[in-house]
Amino acid sequence: MIRDAFRRFIVSGHRGYSSKYPENTLLSFQAAIELGVDMLELDLHLSADGVIMIMHDNTLERTSNGTGLLRDNTCAQLKELDAGGWKAKLFEGLKIPTFDEFLALVAPCTAMFFSVEIKTEPDDVACADAAIAMTNAYGVTDRCVFTSFDAQVTDHIHDRYGLPNLGYWERYMHNARPDTVDKLWSVGVPLNDVNRQHMRMWRDKGIWPCAFCADTEEQVLLCIESGAAMVTCNDPEPALRITAQRGLR
Repeated sequence: MIRDAFRRFIVSGHRGYSSKYPENTLLSFQAAIELGVDMLELDLHLSADGVIMIMHDNTLERTSNGTGLLRDNTCAQLKELDAGGWKAKLFEGLKIPTFDEFLALVAPCTAMFFSVEIKTEPDDVACADAAIAMTNAYGVTDRCVFTSFDAQVTDHIHDRYGLPNLGYWERYMHNARPDTVDKLWSVGVPLNDVNRQHMRMWRDKGIWPCAFCADTEEQVLLCIESGAAMVTCNDPEPALRITAQRGLR
């Protein structure tokens, strides 16, 4: 199903509705669903005991009251942390979610797509394998694009599974090989690179260009007019409003 997604313009919630709610929490994802996004973007790591956890950073300090590396903590230890109070006091008590909890939350959303980013870690290929096994178990793999800044991960997803992957321009990728770009299904394009010539370069290669992060009307219009297939947004509201007005979704 994800292979047909870009027949229309896609609006993706970056770590959920992260401009308003604590990023990568179940509350942030639920709020993005209720707002009406087409896709949810999320970030995965493995805990010390092999549980797939959702957090952007590999360290705990920015978005929790913990310290140190996520991968050095068990799931139980990570669940003791507060993942909401850093954003505002009213969010205190929110927890770092597991990927399993996320998939249970979105199970009723049968038309939702997912951008599943495997964060660059020593065990990121193992994390990708575990994540794909879990999306298979939930029956949602055909609605996922698996993303990474590590070319070993995007190459692995292409070579082993033949699944849609999303990588980046070689200058942004780790471990890129000469054929890495040729194996991409989609590419993440930061706003600084968004222009018609750059987007056309990717489309001419048969690779879908997906811009991030477009949070203002001006940024959304730039992405649309430059030929993006998707925008990822911390605040999806402007993109949802403009694309609806233009009949793009």
